[in-house]
Amino acid sequence: MRQRLTRAERQQQTRAELLAAAHRVFLRDGFHGASLTQIAEEAGYTFGAVYSNFQNKDDLFLAVMDAESQRRIPLHVDILLDAASVEEGLRASAREYAQYAQQHPNWTAVYVEFWTHAARRPELRRQVAERHERLLDTVTELLEEFATRWGVEFTIPVREVVRGYYALSRGMGLERLLDPQATPLAQFEEMFLAYAMGLIRDKGDLP
Repeated sequence: MRQRLTRAERQQQTRAELLAAAHRVFLRDGFHGASLTQIAEEAGYTFGAVYSNFQNKDDLFLAVMDAESQRRIPLHVDILLDAASVEEGLRASAREYAQYAQQHPNWTAVYVEFWTHAARRPELRRQVAERHERLLDTVTELLEEFATRWGVEFTIPVREVVRGYYALSRGMGLERLLDPQATPLAQFEEMFLAYAMGLIRDKGDLP
């Protein structure tokens, strides 16, 4: 006999299903084009279920961003720390990002749409900035561990290497919004490798 879910488990399940539905609707309709009513219907819940879990559409999108980070960061941990060389790790990481962008072409668009929306609202901008800085911190720690494992170091602060990586990736994502054939995956991989390897040296080398 299947065990009944507790109230907390049901709420957790509802939240997860709303997040999954929100992700689909935001990708399909954009941040401004999506409505909480659409998201509730997509998930098979009432409008009230959305408001019992999220304060508003901004709060819901922030939760979608958090869920995507929590899902994807472990992938890059495995990719980098299981790699057989520095180059292999960097290539594999770039490849995963490029493949994700290809499979979810609208994510860059809705992400930038939300960033622009948040930039005009001081409190929301603070919340987005805090999340972004935490993401940079997490990836910085990962990249530092990766570099230590291979006895290399970066010529500029690792955190700025990571910031540059996201800027490069997001910029190429914007290019592909206008031309989906721009910068094929293999070219992006080479571009990212040139960026990252150009900032790496063996520990102890002179500047």
